[in-house]
Amino acid sequence: MINPLFAHKLLDRLPWTIAGPLKRRYPEPFGFYFVFNKNPLIVLIPEDFFDELWRWTPLFEALKKRRVYFIGLVRSGFEFDPPGYKPLISSVLAAHAQKYPEHRFIMLANNPAQAQIYTELGIETAFINQNCLQDDTAISINPAAPKRFDAIYNAACAPYKRLELAAQVENLAIITYLQPRHLDYFEHSKNLLAHAQWLNFPDGDPNKEPYHSIPGPEVCGLLNQSRVGLCLSHIEGSMFAAIEYLLAGLPIVSTPSFGGRDVFFDDAYVAIVEADPEAVRIGVQQMLDKQLDPYEIRTETLRKMAVHRQRLVDLIVDIAAREGVEADRQSVYAHVFPNPIYKLRPLHKIL
Repeated sequence: MINPLFAHKLLDRLPWTIAGPLKRRYPEPFGFYFVFNKNPLIVLIPEDFFDELWRWTPLFEALKKRRVYFIGLVRSGFEFDPPGYKPLISSVLAAHAQKYPEHRFIMLANNPAQAQIYTELGIETAFINQNCLQDDTAISINPAAPKRFDAIYNAACAPYKRLELAAQVENLAIITYLQPRHLDYFEHSKNLLAHAQWLNFPDGDPNKEPYHSIPGPEVCGLLNQSRVGLCLSHIEGSMFAAIEYLLAGLPIVSTPSFGGRDVFFDDAYVAIVEADPEAVRIGVQQMLDKQLDPYEIRTETLRKMAVHRQRLVDLIVDIAAREGVEADRQSVYAHVFPNPIYKLRPLHKIL
């Protein structure tokens, strides 16, 4: 049976009158990835690709005989439970190495604790927080924007996001993402946070239909209408919303967390509070009372991001050197930053 990626590669060469109907009948396989470099081939993929082997196996098979460096983007706070994670990732990578000996994996650790775990396992790693990949040109400061909300929480409506911790923040806005498996949690949260403006719904009322997703430029505008950003989960990845808050010049109130979102934090403009609604309310008021300069927050955040971006460029250049290729640093940087890195793309485009 022909590999579906090769099939779609062939379809790309045919006239659309022929390829179009076939592509509609046999949809292109998609995955979250980004090609950092083509020679040698360096591809960013999810570190937890093993959860969707049905998606990634055709790609691995298509590249079976090629030297490929897969850069694993960590999307979890696995350092919370090392005994559970270590045997899993070790067995997955060992099985992959046996089946695909030309493939190499390098994991991007979001914090030193993750890097240490990978090192202990003998897995190559680099401490490069995924939030450095955020397109900083997509989020900016608008000094003319009216401040409508004391705090905003940009988060999926799922239990791990712990929206209930914002219950005592009075002037609250919520940008959310509904998930079918968590609709009961949504019902609970919209009742508990009935005082909030749910910005995905007409008039900010979660009882009014229809729900609509909010595009990136509009998210930027809403952040600029807010004074403080909230990060209330205990365990997740680096939380892209956290870096968006900072790039918009917002101070943050966060609970203690695993996953690496705190790498770009600073005590000057981030309050780490206990996982308690009253503590969150007090933290928001403390940030409001500071009357911080948004441009100082953004400038310091960009400075910290630059360190991790340079590490990533160094990694790509080093990998190329291992394969006898001299990569130009400026060209590598221009290709990667700024760019919509982590998005769904047709997998056959890698070939």
